[in-house]
Amino acid sequence: MNLLLSLLIAHLIADFPLQGKRMAEHKHRKLRPLLVHLGIHSLCTASVLSYFYLTGQIELVSALYLFSAIIGSHAVIDRSQLKRIIKPAPAFWIDQLLHIGIIIGLIAVMFPISWPTVITLSFQVLWIIMWSLVATELVGRGIAPLLLPFAPRLIESHFERKVTRKEQLNGISRSVTHEVEDSARSYTTEINGVGRYIGLVERAIIVILVAVNAVGAIGFIIALKALARFKQFEDRRFAEYYIIGSLLSILSALLCGIAIRFVL
Repeated sequence: MNLLLSLLIAHLIADFPLQGKRMAEHKHRKLRPLLVHLGIHSLCTASVLSYFYLTGQIELVSALYLFSAIIGSHAVIDRSQLKRIIKPAPAFWIDQLLHIGIIIGLIAVMFPISWPTVITLSFQVLWIIMWSLVATELVGRGIAPLLLPFAPRLIESHFERKVTRKEQLNGISRSVTHEVEDSARSYTTEINGVGRYIGLVERAIIVILVAVNAVGAIGFIIALKALARFKQFEDRRFAEYYIIGSLLSILSALLCGIAIRFVL
């Protein structure tokens, strides 16, 4: 079980914190981003398998087979045209389910998977890390494409208006008309994707609060986040978008926190 958790953690780390947005967008079209991404995955997977081999928990042949199967299948999936023929939301989740399913399937075939009779400290640490990564990284990246149909667009309009003012020069009054160009925006742009980091921190805090059985404090986190968007709630489209995203984020964090409590 520890081997499975370790390989899943290696996958989540390589696919999210160690994979930039540019790499994720271009790896299925360009060779260089794909090779860099596979190199990162290879390093993470090899580190895990090397540890289990050196500690005598798996044989060398098994380690080599697992490494080849995991990295090879990852390359095939990432190089496929999945993201071109399917919409972003289902493409993301199908991609991740394939990667994770292959890892679980390989371990299930080669080694027996069973819930440990004694919960060791190492198992607890791995379990907590895995579900924390699921809540903060996997769910965070997966919610964004799901919300694309509801996302409010930045609307900017320009218009001209005439302004007339009275001027007085040497005792003579006259009216002067000026043309003024104005602009109006219905939504403000997000700076450097700060909303994603707010959501990440929000889910991390909720997971911790659920894990330590302090769920009563979650309301303060939700209220604080809503306070920053208070004025934008006047727009119904933005309010609906915000509520859907927040509910999905909170629900996923609660479920991951409950999963962590099983081993505490």
